[in-house]
This record gives sequence, structure tokens and C-alpha cells, in this order.
Amino acid sequence: MLYKEWLNIWLENYVKLSVKMQTYTRYKRLCSLHIIPCLGNVEMRDLSAMGLQKFVTSQLENGNLLTGKGLSASCVNLTISVLQSSLKTAYLAGVAPLYEANKIRRAKLKEKQVECFTISEQKKLENHIFASPKDKLFGIVLCLYSGIRLGELLALTWNDIDFRSGTLSVSKTCFDANINGRFG
Repeated sequence: MLYKEWLNIWLENYVKLSVKMQTYTRYKRLCSLHIIPCLGNVEMRDLSAMGLQKFVTSQLENGNLLTGKGLSASCVNLTISVLQSSLKTAYLAGVAPLYEANKIRRAKLKEKQVECFTISEQKKLENHIFASPKDKLFGIVLCLYSGIRLGELLALTWNDIDFRSGTLSVSKTCFDANINGRFG
């Protein structure tokens, strides 16, 4: 069986049933843009640790389809996770004779310096929001003070707010693949 055939089976019968739609969409996009074009026509029995590592290295060096430059370490590490999960499932299902993906070396992540708003910048933003006639901007203030992400804010409903206890329950997220699904 070709790896691309297995990836389609894996995505539809294993991943889709067990992860959030956002994760499924990311995995499927990653497979179609990066993994299948490079490894899709390889027979499952021929996928070796060395071949997988060479693929990972090529993605770090020139895997970005838009620029021809390397993909970020985090994107490549997600690719490795997809490779490992799909190939481990193939091995456990008897589709692959060996499981070699556990030998892949992960890309070293570079820590990014995060710059936050200063107190005066935050106050300026708040004043602008409170002076604005647009009620939808109040969500930004909620994000500033609670630490919730934009997708979590967008998924909130009135049922998530307990006015008696003064608590907010954040248990879901909203995802739009057309906005957030970037894989060069």
C-alpha cells in the first residue's frame, strides 16, 4: 500500500473520529501540501527512519511552498507528529511491517520574545474600546483581563457565564480554517 493511500484511510477513520475539527483540518492540509507530495508514492514497507529524517530535514531547509525557504520548527514538529501518529497506527493495524518514525529527530524550537502591552498602552486601548459605539470590541477587554484566546472568546455563550459565582467557563474554541489554517 502506498503511504498516501494509508494517510487518507488514517485521516478519515482514525483522526476525524478522535480529534477536534481544527486538528483534523490542520492534519489534512499538512498531509496534502507537504507529506503526500514528498512521501505519498512510497510503499509503506519502504518508509525508513533515514528516509523520514531526510524528508524532515528538507522541510526545515526548503519546505515553504510560497517562498522556497524552510518551514518553522513548530510546523515541522507538527509534521513529525503526523508522521509518527499515522505510522504507529499503521503498524498497530498491521498495515506497516515496522514502526520507524520514533527515530525521527525533532527540530529545535527557538524561543520567541513576547512583547506585551505596557500598562499605559493597555489603558489607551481600554479607553478607545469604552468610548467606541461598537459593543463587539468589549471582547478584547475580556481577553486582556482573562487571558482567553480569540477563538475561545468567539465560542462563548451565555451558558458559560455564572453571574452568581462570578465565573466564566472556557471549554471550547471556534476555528475557521480559512483564517487560521496557514501552512506555506
